[in-house]
Amino acid sequence: MNFTKDFFFLQWDFLEKISNNQLSKLIGIVPLVGYLILFNDEMAEFISFDYIVGRGSDEASPFFVGPLSKLRLVFFGSLLLFISNVLFQIFRPKELRMARDEFTFSELVRENFSVYELQSMEASIHSKNWIPRLETFWVVLGQARQRKPVVSGFRFDVRASMFRDHGPYIYHLSREWWVGCMHSRKPARWFTFCLAILGYLMLAVPSVDIMQAVICDFVETALLFVSMST
Repeated sequence: MNFTKDFFFLQWDFLEKISNNQLSKLIGIVPLVGYLILFNDEMAEFISFDYIVGRGSDEASPFFVGPLSKLRLVFFGSLLLFISNVLFQIFRPKELRMARDEFTFSELVRENFSVYELQSMEASIHSKNWIPRLETFWVVLGQARQRKPVVSGFRFDVRASMFRDHGPYIYHLSREWWVGCMHSRKPARWFTFCLAILGYLMLAVPSVDIMQAVICDFVETALLFVSMST
């Protein structure tokens, strides 16, 4: 039996870290503010990145990227990150809203899931369309050679005895389900990841350009101070 997992950065739980963090939520307001700045000629002329590093109008610019290009990168980078966050909010599985990892989800199942919900989960996992994800469920529990449901025969009023007889099985079943849900809707995961990474890269270019200009100015000022001191 093959156990297939996508790269960790393409699973929903990792995408939450890059598409649904505090920074991505804050950047969501940047496209609106950026529109007012970027497409306003008076505001664009007022902004001077040279002022940040103390360069006069008659001196060569220390930047590799022009001021208008910086504004465009910030605007479109934040817009892409905003779209990535929207896609994440729309397509992420409900299991990720319930628990951040498979172990927490298994505890949640033990405490709150009904017999009917467990039977539905088990039926999906044992179906022919399910792709096995965790070796601990299919091999450790002896399910490598056959897909045989265990909890499907229990009535709704015997939940306690079901967990008493098949507790470890349900624990690993829940983990298998949660990990499988993190692999759902692959096209949406790809779009969410690519837009987020491209957005971060576009936002990083202006920051790196400003940082190198500030560092160069600081080094030049320090060298000038040393030469004057000697």
